[in-house]
Amino acid sequence: MRTTVTAPTMPGSARGHGLRRRAAAVAAALGTLTGRVRLDRALVVVALAAGMVLVLVETPIAAVAHDLPLLLAFGLALLHAGSIPLAAVRPHLAAPLSVAAAVGMQAASPGSSPAWPWWPVLIVTETLALFVVGLRVRWTAALLYWVLATGAPAILAGQLRPAEPDATSLNVVVFGGISGASLVVAVVLAEWGSIRAQLVRERRISATEASRRVVMEERARIARELHDVIAHSMSIITVQSSTARFRHPDYAPAAIAEFEEIGEKSRQALDEMRGLLAVLRGGEEAAPRAPQPDLADVAELVAEAERAGMRLRFDPLPAIDSALVADVTGLVAYRIVQEALSNAIRHAPGASVHVSGHRDGDVLRLEIENTAAPAAVAPVSPTGPEHGHGLVGMRERATSVGGTVEVGPTPDGGFRIRAVLPLKPPVGTS
Repeated sequence: MRTTVTAPTMPGSARGHGLRRRAAAVAAALGTLTGRVRLDRALVVVALAAGMVLVLVETPIAAVAHDLPLLLAFGLALLHAGSIPLAAVRPHLAAPLSVAAAVGMQAASPGSSPAWPWWPVLIVTETLALFVVGLRVRWTAALLYWVLATGAPAILAGQLRPAEPDATSLNVVVFGGISGASLVVAVVLAEWGSIRAQLVRERRISATEASRRVVMEERARIARELHDVIAHSMSIITVQSSTARFRHPDYAPAAIAEFEEIGEKSRQALDEMRGLLAVLRGGEEAAPRAPQPDLADVAELVAEAERAGMRLRFDPLPAIDSALVADVTGLVAYRIVQEALSNAIRHAPGASVHVSGHRDGDVLRLEIENTAAPAAVAPVSPTGPEHGHGLVGMRERATSVGGTVEVGPTPDGGFRIRAVLPLKPPVGTS
């Protein structure tokens, strides 16, 4: 007999939404890394272009306006302007090299120009070199190189042009102001980029930790439920072994002793499991003590969802001898259907849900499928780091009994969950 009900369901995006959030976080991190690599390459290209242009400018100015031999002018200009692209890859080498080249060019010039010690073209070149250095090194090192670039030519000017202190001082102040402002901008940009990259890393780490925490919490819940199932069986073993001497007084003393040993081991195992459960529950005093649901309770679960307003179509699960179905399998099947209906409510309100299942040899096959949600109804999907872990919980539960879960969208825009659970889990899977 079929009961027709309709339910908010898991849309095709239910699985994808959680995965998209993780993929977006990874893509953002990779995008930031890729953007940083591209920015570094762009800096090298721009610095190289600027260095080539300034070599072509400095060489004739040094040779013509400041009377340097052409080869010497070209060599010093190549070192000075070449320090700009070099600063993009080897800033600690480029900074002193640029200062040495500038000082050498100024010292080698007999120089009749009043723009001394810093010629206008040298101010441009050195400012660019310091700017690139400021982008690549710590601010303390950048400040040290700026002091070196400002102080060394000033000392040289005091030695070579003692008669012109005012013009020299003004020239040095102009250079110091321009290069210092440029360096401050570079340091601010570098620090901003570093802080931004650190924030991206921290967010990625936080998202990963949150995801792991939710998965561990889900595993803890599963472990608590498995404990309740296993504890029931272990309690029966304990009672049967402890009362064997009274129920079967004709047993040999050796057999009675063996039963007593089994009972003792069972009690010890129960104590250890209770201790583990106390750790998992974090000291909760009001732990649930109601019997765990099983396969027979799925019908009531569907009926409750129907009473809550879901549009459901339920094909009653086949009656299976309880002796053939492990308690833990029944619990896992119940939880999978429960989670599927909950996801349908959150992600596809107003959609129709079909719940069915059948026995296939030694396995139980479950299928929960929903149609696409009506366009006029907005999903009430939650947000946050825990979002999307319902499907993870389903897989964890199925895996715990040796089963599998397949999820995916349907051609009509809905969502389907298929679970295959062994009636009797293989030894060791729980």
